[in-house]
Amino acid sequence: MSKASEAILQISKEDSLLQTNRKKLKALPEKKRKIRIPLKRVESVLDKLKEQEEEICGQIRERETLVEVENEKIKRSDERMLAVKNQKEYVASQKEIETARKTIKKVEDQILELEEKKNAITSELIQILEEYKQTKATVGEAEKEVLSEEKKFLDKIETYQKMKDKLLPQIDPDLVDTYNLLTNRKIIPAAVEISNPSCMGCALSIPAQLFNEIIRDSVGKCPHCGRLLFYKEPEKPKEDPKDKAKKKAKSKAKKKNPVAKAN
Repeated sequence: MSKASEAILQISKEDSLLQTNRKKLKALPEKKRKIRIPLKRVESVLDKLKEQEEEICGQIRERETLVEVENEKIKRSDERMLAVKNQKEYVASQKEIETARKTIKKVEDQILELEEKKNAITSELIQILEEYKQTKATVGEAEKEVLSEEKKFLDKIETYQKMKDKLLPQIDPDLVDTYNLLTNRKIIPAAVEISNPSCMGCALSIPAQLFNEIIRDSVGKCPHCGRLLFYKEPEKPKEDPKDKAKKKAKSKAKKKNPVAKAN
């Protein structure tokens, strides 16, 4: 087989591997997305809990402000009581103080309830934060592996391109054009070796006359898929070690027994 034939067959073989690597490379973004799903789930729970905690804290602050307002009312009412001129003003001030104290009691009870809710959410937040840290670490390791895969595929593609650039000058330009035409039509591998009248690309039979021409010229085209076909002599079957040993033993026996050999 000529160097040109070997070169185009090598390119064809690498093209098949390249196609596989490109498919795997194309699948990596989806793989990354799936890797991050558990982290996004935890982040979503974490965000909701933080939002709930902030909302409750806001409600507590509002009520604390209301308590301050009511305490200020009591203070002012106490000051007015010192300067009242009649019973009516005194009773009005007392009523105002009593109303303010009832409001404070009610609001403080609400604050206690809200504090309990806040504590429960804070406790859940602590657990989710721990889960988030662990999930983030796991996702980080998985993403590193994906990045490593990505680099490996890109390195292989780069190596292939360098190899192809080196081998192409060894091949007849017309043959290269035919090869490129096939690969552009997604026929990969575009060049294959055959040792019998059957295409190793599409697996269909090749007419006897065409097969004889391929044997003669060492190259031809599949009439079905259009692939470039290069003839390769069938490999001789390897002799079974047991049969080899038997032949060796038989040969020794004949040497030791000349009569048997003569017979």
